[in-house]
Amino acid sequence: MVSLRELAHYCDEVLDVARFRDTAVNGVQVEGRAEIRRLATAVSASRQTISEALAWGADALLVHHGLLWGDRLGPITGVLRGRLRLLLANDLNLLAYHLPLDAHPELGNNALLARSLQLDPVEPFAPVSSVPIGFIAESSTPRPLARLLDQVRELTGREPLVLPGGPAEVRRVALLSGAGASALPEAAELGCQALLTGEAREPTMALARELGLTVIVAGHEATERLGVQALGRHLAERFELETTFLHDPNPV
Repeated sequence: MVSLRELAHYCDEVLDVARFRDTAVNGVQVEGRAEIRRLATAVSASRQTISEALAWGADALLVHHGLLWGDRLGPITGVLRGRLRLLLANDLNLLAYHLPLDAHPELGNNALLARSLQLDPVEPFAPVSSVPIGFIAESSTPRPLARLLDQVRELTGREPLVLPGGPAEVRRVALLSGAGASALPEAAELGCQALLTGEAREPTMALARELGLTVIVAGHEATERLGVQALGRHLAERFELETTFLHDPNPV
């Protein structure tokens, strides 16, 4: 068991939240009960994941995508009202960590993606307000692109969208989970043969061909599961909590 205050302070320190200028509110987004014994994690806060957390008996829900974004909270109506009402009526805490959970070298989405694909993170890249949130990773030897795609399928449980442009073998891969297609030019400048991300944009296909690297679009949610899962396991061990991951797959 741990107090909400202690848990939030610990997460803020471990993830170095103060380093980031984020569009998301990082940390406690909705305050519930003071003590936490059972912690549910999920990629995104929604009525579905909040309801599943309550059904499991959670005291807190920790997510990558929370409910509060930007400098101010707008009118509390509609979908937002429904989600907040469910949290408040049941005294359920909501904590969210966005960019800090992309960037962390041990618990972050991008470092974990690299290691899960048997790649070694060698340098950070893709800065947001001067703080990198992605990683460049390398294979010890050139790897067939087809083999890397097989590993991505197995890891994410879905078929990636492949926008070809690079060679048939890859050794240096840029990883930027979520909506990371904008980092394509930087990945090319840094000598990568592929970029693994979650979402692409309409210009991405032509850019991949012209810059000479392959973009692997593996799903926004699918590329951002590992961070909250790892953080949940870490907190379970640190504070002797019961934890569970609420899987809510998203085709986007």
